[in-house]
Amino acid sequence: MQMNHAAFARSPALRVSLKRGLARQAIAIADRDAADMPGLIRMAAGLRPNAKAVERLALRLKGRPGVVRVAMAPGGKALSFITRAVRAVEARVEGATVFHETGLIYLRARVGMMGPILGVQLSAVSFCTHALERLVERSEIDLQTALLPQVDAEAQAIFRGWDHAARIEEAGDEYYPAATPGLWAGGHDEMALDPDWGLSNGRGRLPVFSARTFLSEAEMRPTIWLRWKDDPACRMA
Repeated sequence: MQMNHAAFARSPALRVSLKRGLARQAIAIADRDAADMPGLIRMAAGLRPNAKAVERLALRLKGRPGVVRVAMAPGGKALSFITRAVRAVEARVEGATVFHETGLIYLRARVGMMGPILGVQLSAVSFCTHALERLVERSEIDLQTALLPQVDAEAQAIFRGWDHAARIEEAGDEYYPAATPGLWAGGHDEMALDPDWGLSNGRGRLPVFSARTFLSEAEMRPTIWLRWKDDPACRMA
């Protein structure tokens, strides 16, 4: 009995077998190519609010390690960039440490003039190792392609969902549509500003969505599936 390559790559058993190794490999590569956030923020601080200057800055940022995406804002007087890095994450609830884990952190910085001063708006998306394993196991991502660029696309999908109010909330859980068919389940929280960044917002914290697991259609509850489809013709029986 023979199995062609495409069928082999879709094999559930193969995905289960590879999930841990691929997740660890993606985190190791991201760690080696981590962004220099203090340097990037110093670079962004040189922004001048005209299209040519912003375009030049965008080109400089694109060539830096750990920079996933750079985009000019409409009007050409501001920009945003997304970086990735690996960090030890300590989850705390009411001052008590709940658990430690390794997180793949995507940080988005929106840089532009806020009145007479230059402002930086930060938000973040975090993937734990378990979430990356579930992406490999439950999705149909291409196993012939490196995992990290596919996770980059997933982080950008969550940021887009965040911007367009695509979050699904049910029974205290939060979900965002994934780039590949499925949902990211997790929750919004806050993470501390790194003092090395040289930024302050009065609270010392920035918003983060922590992706805890990936859900394919098969893992979704019926009510979540209907809301994910966002189809008015869908009705519970």
